[in-house]
Amino acid sequence: MHERSTDSRRSKKGQKVHATTEVSDPQGMGADRQWRSRGRKASGSSPEPLSLAKGFGAGRRDISQWQATPDRPAHQGTGAGKPETQRGAHDPDPRADAVKKKDELGLTNRSKGAWYTAIQRLRIMGAVKELEAVGTRKTEALRALGVSRSSYYGWLETRKHETKASVQRLTDTERGAVIDKKKAQPQLSHRKISGYLRGDGIWVSPSSCYRILKALNWVQPQQLRQAPWKVAHYEPFKPNTIWGEDWTILNIAGLRYYLLTIIDYFSRYIVAWGIVRSVTQTGVRNLVALAYMSEHIDDKNHKPMFRSDRGSPNMAHGTRRLIKDLEMVLSPGRANRPTDNSRQERWYRTVKQEEIYCYASYPSEDIARNSLAGYIGEYNEKRPHQALWNFTPGHVHRLGDKSQLRNHYKEQVQLVKKRRITFNRCQITASSGAPN
Repeated sequence: MHERSTDSRRSKKGQKVHATTEVSDPQGMGADRQWRSRGRKASGSSPEPLSLAKGFGAGRRDISQWQATPDRPAHQGTGAGKPETQRGAHDPDPRADAVKKKDELGLTNRSKGAWYTAIQRLRIMGAVKELEAVGTRKTEALRALGVSRSSYYGWLETRKHETKASVQRLTDTERGAVIDKKKAQPQLSHRKISGYLRGDGIWVSPSSCYRILKALNWVQPQQLRQAPWKVAHYEPFKPNTIWGEDWTILNIAGLRYYLLTIIDYFSRYIVAWGIVRSVTQTGVRNLVALAYMSEHIDDKNHKPMFRSDRGSPNMAHGTRRLIKDLEMVLSPGRANRPTDNSRQERWYRTVKQEEIYCYASYPSEDIARNSLAGYIGEYNEKRPHQALWNFTPGHVHRLGDKSQLRNHYKEQVQLVKKRRITFNRCQITASSGAPN
């Protein structure tokens, strides 16, 4: 037999040292077996893998030494390169901490590309800090948790911007006014709250009110309507140009009554209203005469156009004769087209949702009349209208110029912004202790 002599220098030169692989055994069990069996697969791994030899404080050791000393002492398998007697019984194990935190955060079986919740982000950033405190590098901790570096540093950058104070932020008084208004009247939306606060001299935009209520989970879902400006329509240029007339059902003491109203298309102002037992041409004529006298139309050169449906009380000879004598123009809508009198229909939806449907039945006609009188007075003079930039119909009706109204709105917004910026700058200067 011919035996080949072994050249130690040749064998060392030809020996191929494979890189270590990622730890798959969280408790370090069978680590020696993994080093031998997975050495060949590790050759195509990343240049800085998270391994037993690097990343969790294990002592740096050449692989040949691992193979040459299979019966190494137990203290050389884990820890920061020092025996258990030197580390101390209560020293934390970074490897076990990282695996445990990954499991606690719910990241063990997380699918690739899934979103992190806000709570998960905060907990991950806290876990990375804790792992850094026990000696684990930030990069290796993120790799162990399965979180990309770009995502982690992006969260940190976002938190920096969030903590930065803005000179345009709302004051505590403005924020408290929004919360108090919602507590006092929970049925109000953020737009109505913005409009009501303007009467008290507090200008807070609807979007700011929404953000405050959203943070408190006080925003109720609502079905969105199509924006009215996306549909072409003709807009009256001054009050008492177009009137809309219609009626709706009331339940009073178990009997059917009707609410008749006339609305001004320009300002959404209710110019006349009445409650009748039955709708007849007499009731319609009385309502038209009341609106005509209350608005002093006789003294004006241009008379309003009268928009109504084709019901028999409106098309009766007596009604058409009165409208003609008052020098008004009757403009009946098309059959089965409620959008021809859309602003009147929209008003009825509002009064039903906020007043009529609040009662199963009014006890008496007097109670119904008083209750509706109070609501119509609030609608005209106090309730902000979204289509009027949250001004009231009565204010718009008396002003009579929407261009002037919009300019006034813009001026007030700019004035409030400047006042808020000045106040917040003073607050920031006072808190920082810098001289003025």
